[in-house]
Amino acid sequence: MAADHELFQEAQTQWDLEKLYADLAIAKQEIAPHKQPSLTPVERELLRGLLCRYSPTEIAAQRFTAPKTVEVSLSNTLYRYVEVLTQRGLSTLESWRDVADWLAAAGYESARLEINWSQVPDVPVFYGREEELTRLKTWTSGPQACRMVMVLGPGGIGKTSLLVKLAEQIQNQFDGLIWQSLRHAPLLTTMLHHWLTQLPHLQPVPAGDVHTQLCGLTEYLRTHRCLIVLDNLDTILREGDFAGHYRDGYENYGDLLRRLGEEQHQSCILITSRESTKEIVMLDGPSRPVRSLELPGLGPAAEGILQEANLSDEKQWGQLIRIYRGNPLVLKIVASNIRELFSGSVSNFLKQRITLITSDVSFLIEQQFQRLSTAEQELLYTLAKLREPVDVGRLQQELTPNILQPLGSLVRRSLVEKSAAGFTLRPVVMEYVRDRMSHEA
Repeated sequence: MAADHELFQEAQTQWDLEKLYADLAIAKQEIAPHKQPSLTPVERELLRGLLCRYSPTEIAAQRFTAPKTVEVSLSNTLYRYVEVLTQRGLSTLESWRDVADWLAAAGYESARLEINWSQVPDVPVFYGREEELTRLKTWTSGPQACRMVMVLGPGGIGKTSLLVKLAEQIQNQFDGLIWQSLRHAPLLTTMLHHWLTQLPHLQPVPAGDVHTQLCGLTEYLRTHRCLIVLDNLDTILREGDFAGHYRDGYENYGDLLRRLGEEQHQSCILITSRESTKEIVMLDGPSRPVRSLELPGLGPAAEGILQEANLSDEKQWGQLIRIYRGNPLVLKIVASNIRELFSGSVSNFLKQRITLITSDVSFLIEQQFQRLSTAEQELLYTLAKLREPVDVGRLQQELTPNILQPLGSLVRRSLVEKSAAGFTLRPVVMEYVRDRMSHEA
């Protein structure tokens, strides 16, 4: 087992390192019987780096040494040991990549949960998010890694895309990946049965018994480091109520989140949702193993979306991004309409002094609007009528003294913004609500 200070510790999650160290030491004795009989600390470190699929240059950078030094050392030691161990001729190893490939073929790779990327959404283009990726990597690795992280934000903000990129970059730190879309709202017992039948080295667990299934899952996650992604958790939450309440028949998802957040294990559960749940709210904290990330809109990185759409008037792109709060999906939709209706001119579009609400954008907001309680909807109408930011006191005068719960719920849903001047609707939400009011009048 690698010590905490050693490099490339993630290799231990995928490889039988102790057996490799022992068998390579035997191969070493065949080549250099006069040398130290076991692998040296440096040889072990270089081996772990290669098993993590780092190139000699990348290994050198992490060891603060010259790439040539690493290459020479590998050529004289590990490359030769691996050739002997895998019963290949001396000097037949042509690339550093051969080390991991040959040792995997020889059976030294640990039994892993198959990573089926066909279940993971394709993200062909990705903009910005370096800061968020860095933070999430910190939260998912190292001795203080979180058990659970929830990424929150409105529809189209890029929650799923962010976790796809994160999973691609950290997958080698885990024994396996389960990517579970909740878009079609599977019952918990059905989902757990599907998971448990995929996990290697797990005794059969009776289908339909949620308690037994949860016990089997948590025990497995204690002994294996798995990455689990629950995408679109909000689809199992109740419509017409304040944020975070489960639909009938889905309340036991709360037990899943509570146990995976409270109980000790070495795995990590990542969640995307438009709203949080009471379990996450109770367990979340800056120094606790459960964290939440409110995903903001894109800043300057959103210019890549407008550039891809071949829009003109680059100096005014920033204003367009601010109007739509850097929401990638909304910006793609609006950019397409600007190209079609205004020949790609952002300037001509902005001269109209309107916030463009296409049917696609309206559908995005409508999805969230239908989830709101009556009190939340009434508060949206009031904020749309007032148009300007207002404080809590003014809202209590306009509606009722009991507005703190619906107001807090709307803020958590990213429909209402808070600034020094008070509370107001996001521009796109403002236009949607005012349009809805005009049709209802």
